[in-house]
Amino acid sequence: MYKQYTLVVGFGFTLGLAASACVTTLESNPSHCRYARGDQTCAERYGEKRPFCTSAACDAESEGVYGCVAERPADDCYYACGGDSDVTVDDSCVLAGDGDGDGEPADAGGDMTDGDGDDNGEMPCMGPADCDDGGAPFCDLVTGVCVGCDSTETPDSACAEFNPQLPVCLADVCVACTADKTDACVEGTPICDLQSNACVGCSDHDQCPSSACNLAVGSCFDPAATLHVDGDGDECDSADGSETKPYCELGEALSFAGPEALILLHEQDEQAMYSEANEITTTVALLAADGESPILTMDSGEAPLSVSASGVLFVRGVTISAVSGEGLGLDVTGGHAWVQQCKIVNNTDGGIRVNDGGSLILENSFVGGDKDDERAIEVIDGEISVVYSTLAAGKDGARALSCTDSSDVVVRNSILVSLSDDPEIDCANAEVIDCFTEASADMSFESGWFTDFGKGDFHLNPDAYPSEIMTAASWRSGDPTTDIDGNDRPTADATSDFAGADRP
Repeated sequence: MYKQYTLVVGFGFTLGLAASACVTTLESNPSHCRYARGDQTCAERYGEKRPFCTSAACDAESEGVYGCVAERPADDCYYACGGDSDVTVDDSCVLAGDGDGDGEPADAGGDMTDGDGDDNGEMPCMGPADCDDGGAPFCDLVTGVCVGCDSTETPDSACAEFNPQLPVCLADVCVACTADKTDACVEGTPICDLQSNACVGCSDHDQCPSSACNLAVGSCFDPAATLHVDGDGDECDSADGSETKPYCELGEALSFAGPEALILLHEQDEQAMYSEANEITTTVALLAADGESPILTMDSGEAPLSVSASGVLFVRGVTISAVSGEGLGLDVTGGHAWVQQCKIVNNTDGGIRVNDGGSLILENSFVGGDKDDERAIEVIDGEISVVYSTLAAGKDGARALSCTDSSDVVVRNSILVSLSDDPEIDCANAEVIDCFTEASADMSFESGWFTDFGKGDFHLNPDAYPSEIMTAASWRSGDPTTDIDGNDRPTADATSDFAGADRP
C-alpha cells in the first residue's frame, strides 16, 4: 500500500501518513451540493443531466461535478436538501406536498409548500434569522423568500457580512476565495485552492512569489525579511543586505537575520565557492537567487551548514561540495531541514548526517559522491523522508543510505547505488518504495550511468543508464511536479516515472 510521509515542525516534527501532502486538513467545500442546497444546486449547475446530490463516500466519481449524479442515490447517500444531511435526516424538500396529496415532490419551480405557487404554507422571512437553510441564508424582504447570495443586491458584501471568512459569492454560494479574489487568504492560509475555493497553506516556495514558503506551517515569509548575499559585491563594508548592497558572506546575513528570514544567495564569478561554516539556530529559507547556482564549501572539517535543535532550514538550489578535512556537507543535529533541488556531493566525510532527534525532508536532490567508505546519508538518531532523489556512494564500504534501528526512514521514487561490494543500503527498518536499487534490479552500479559521477554530476547518461530506471517510480499526488532542473514530471496519480532527481 502506498504511504507518503512528511515531517512537521511544532508537534514533534514526526513522520505522519497522509494521502496526498503529508498533513491533510479536511474541510467541507461550500460549493459541493452536499453542503449547499442539494438537488437545487445540481439543477442549477447541470439541469436534468445530473439532478441528484450525493457524497464522495457514496460515489467517488461525483467529486469532479460537485457531487451531482444522474441517478437517484439510496436514501443514506441522497443529500436532496443539502445542509450536510441525507434524506434519512432531512427529507423536507423531497416529501413536501405538490398539492395533490400523493407525496410526490413539488415542481422544481414551485414553492416547496403546497405546490400552488402562493407560498401560503410558510410565513415569509423578515430577516436573516428566518433563513436557516445554509444554501439560502439571505432574506429577500421584497418577496419574503430566503435566497442565495446571487439574489442579493451586492453578493460579495452580503457574503462578507454573513461570514467574514467566506466573503466571495460564487455560483450562488459564499466561498472563501476565487482566482481574482483572495483577500481572505492571509497569514497561515495564504493560497486560494481553486478546486475547493478555500484558503489553504502554501506547500511550495513558488506559491509565495514575493518571498518563500515556511513549509513547516504553510505561511509565506514576510518579504521585508529578505536579505541578499553576493560574494562578488564591491561594497562589503557598507552592505545592508539589500539587492543593491548585498552582504558578502552568508554568516554576516545570518547575524543580522531576525527569527524568520529569507536569504537569497547569489553565485560568485567563475564558480567561486563560499567557504564558511554556519549554524542555523532560527527559521531560515536559504534559496539560490533566480537562475543562479551558488556553491558552499569548507576546508577545516566543519560542515558549511549545520542545523541545531532550535533551527529550521529550508534550502533550495544550492550546491555543497568539496568539503575537506573530514567535513560533512550538511549536519542536522536536532534541527529540521527541507532540502530541495540541491547537490550535496563529494564531501570528505559524506553528504548528510541526521542525529540527536533531527529531521530531514529531501526532494529532487543529488547526495553522495565518489568518496570511499562514506555515507551519502547517515541517520544516527532521527527521521527522514526522501522523495525523487539520487543517492550515490563510492567504494570500499561506502553506502548510499545508512541508519540505526531506532531511526525512521522512508525513501520513495529514488535511486540508491554505490560502487562498493557491500549493499548500497545499510538500514534494516527503512521503507524503500518505488525506488531503483542495485538489489531490486539485480545489477551492479556503473559510474557511467551518470554524466560525471566523479565530479558529483548525477544526471542520467542517456546512452548508458538501465531502462528499469525509467519506470521504477510512481508519481503520487503531492509529489514534486518537476525534477532537479525544473523539467516537468507526469502529474496523474500512480503514473510510472523516472526514479531519482533527474528526468532526462
